[in-house]
Amino acid sequence: MDGVATTIRGWLREHVTGDREVTDDEPLISSGLLTSLQTVELVLFLGEQFGVEIGDDEFVEDNFQTVDAISRLVLSKRG
Repeated sequence: MDGVATTIRGWLREHVTGDREVTDDEPLISSGLLTSLQTVELVLFLGEQFGVEIGDDEFVEDNFQTVDAISRLVLSKRG
């Protein structure tokens, strides 16, 4: 899980936080850090990076609330 989380944190640092580190349990959506548009961009990145497809039913706030939650989603899709 650590490799997935590291990759996600790197994307967030580059595209969302302006080089600020994000912890694995930091609230992303409820804090306003991650917007809906950025979430869509993140889903596209996850597909390209990890070869996973996030279904509409999985595109819910709980799955994108923290780096940990996103990592668990990716890992569950990878099998």
